Amino acid sequence: MSVDPQAPLLARITNASLDEDYEHVAARRARQGLPKQAGGSHRAAAVIVALFGLLIVIAGVQTSREAAATEDGRQVVIRQIGVAREDLAAKQTQVGDLREGNTQLAEDLKALEERERSLTREVEDLRLISGYAAAQGEGVEVTLDDSADGSGDGVVRDEDLATLVSGLWQAGAEAIVINGQRLTAVTGIRTVNQAIHVKTHPLRPPYLIQAIGDQDTLQSRFAESTMGATFLGLRNAFDFVFEMRNDDSLDLPGRARPQLRFAKVYDPQVENRRMVP
Repeated sequence: MSVDPQAPLLARITNASLDEDYEHVAARRARQGLPKQAGGSHRAAAVIVALFGLLIVIAGVQTSREAAATEDGRQVVIRQIGVAREDLAAKQTQVGDLREGNTQLAEDLKALEERERSLTREVEDLRLISGYAAAQGEGVEVTLDDSADGSGDGVVRDEDLATLVSGLWQAGAEAIVINGQRLTAVTGIRTVNQAIHVKTHPLRPPYLIQAIGDQDTLQSRFAESTMGATFLGLRNAFDFVFEMRNDDSLDLPGRARPQLRFAKVYDPQVENRRMVP
């Protein structure tokens, strides 16, 4: 039997199923010698086939709806994946920026640490020069005393001791002590009431001068310096007791730090007015 291709799907399925079933049943009854079925049987078969077709249509509609819902869910998932990827890319960019920031901070910290070490060395050098830090190292010890004959001209004066100390500074001494009193490049040595004083501390002969420096060159450079040569001339002229010897290990104390007693805010305008005549 031919089927109209233009007929609706349900009609095509129903008609084809009905005709085929009818022909099949009729052929079987003919072989068995049975009479043909009445019209009621045909109607029951048609109803059954119609119900079967209806079920097929319902299943198709349900499948179509589920497919649409599945496609909508798929699109939602795709959009969520896109948003998540964008968020991940933003976070990866943020992580990269933070890593660059950490690298820069680490470099800055390294530079600051190196600057701190440099400033610490400078502070230690300044404390050493200023005399407020203890000093250890090799150097020379000098013993100086009045002349043995007891003459007035043979008495060591403050300028004689100052000339000796200046010669040691010129020779490269890094730290100097006289009778336990730490000196600096600006420490005053003067006579007060017939006694030599280092600042406010009186000194009594013999004078023990300890100077830290290169013991291989300190004595020779002292003799070659202007102030050292001047002192050696004084020693020869007045017959001072003088002895200089190397020492492998000297331990010189630091001066006590001065106490701040008064301070004021510096005002450049006020100070400039004071300087104007």
